[in-house]
Amino acid sequence: MEGPNTILFCGDIMPGGVLPYQEQYISKELLDIIKKPTIRIGTLEAAIGDNFAYDKDKMSGRCNIIYAREQDFYRLTEMGINVVSIANNHVFDLGYDGFLNTIKILNENGIKYCGAGRNIQEAKKPVILNIDHKSIAIYAYCMYGSKYIGLVPIASENTFGVNPLDIDSVIADIKYAKSKFDYVIIMPHWGKEYAMSPLDTCRKMAFRMIDAGADAIVGSHPHIVQPVIKYKGKIIAFSLGNFLFPDFYMEPPRPIWYPNSAKEVESIKRLVEYPFPIEEPIMQVWNAISRIGLALELNLDELHTANKQYVRLSNNNIIQKYKPGNNYKLKLSLFSLLARYDLLYSLYKKYLNTRIRMRNIVSSR
Repeated sequence: MEGPNTILFCGDIMPGGVLPYQEQYISKELLDIIKKPTIRIGTLEAAIGDNFAYDKDKMSGRCNIIYAREQDFYRLTEMGINVVSIANNHVFDLGYDGFLNTIKILNENGIKYCGAGRNIQEAKKPVILNIDHKSIAIYAYCMYGSKYIGLVPIASENTFGVNPLDIDSVIADIKYAKSKFDYVIIMPHWGKEYAMSPLDTCRKMAFRMIDAGADAIVGSHPHIVQPVIKYKGKIIAFSLGNFLFPDFYMEPPRPIWYPNSAKEVESIKRLVEYPFPIEEPIMQVWNAISRIGLALELNLDELHTANKQYVRLSNNNIIQKYKPGNNYKLKLSLFSLLARYDLLYSLYKKYLNTRIRMRNIVSSR
């Protein structure tokens, strides 16, 4: 991590969960590393607040309610986070009032944000950075209408919500921004959770964004690291995975839960895969591959290159520097190769579909 004229993108952040019940959450070594770049940017994938009503639509459906309390927020400032994307499917989990509280806290702590708002004008507004006399526009969007994203309100002229990932609007934004600013970086919240390969839809949108003039694309949502590739000399990171997103407690039917003390959950069940709905309080534990994240540093003078620092959430929920094993790097390299080329990707999809059909035939006998 070099420092001057660099921007560090560090993945999904949820500063609560089990962290209030332990002393440490990040190693000193990693904290020193992420403090070196000029700017630090992440995805705040949680509402922030206390005593707000849960989103009614989520509580009546697939109710993953993810939020952190106000007392948990200090971890963002301690890590030096300067900018967050809030274009995601959890920023409204505490309803509209919880969202207003979230952006109030961001403003109070001097953290810039983009990707959601009280109306579409606010949701579309980019964050503008100035580094060494260069201007950078950061736009954030959230995929919608996808079975992989879930319930998320879409901003309109008169309603609050996220900035929708409509590719034609994104391209128009990029072309406009390129006439005003030196660099344009896009942060889409997209794809399929827990999949190492990006959706073909995301690949095609990413290529169109670069064709329109975007200088880099840094994605989120899958909670797993996906390929980082180059297209026309520009960096596309389909997903950086989790950064500071610890294990967390949940109570029926499935909102996040903050017990009164660590002692209260000493005998609680720890589940990696949990049923819906849950019938008793549980501790939701990330699987091994979702505990790995990627911090990506871009140098404004050389945007065709990127420094990578892998991180890992330890079993005791401390994020630290990580060196992936050869098997993990080989698999990620394979998906990176496939993601570059339409022909390879189409052949890979046909191979997967064939395997699924054969499995269905065998299981039906």
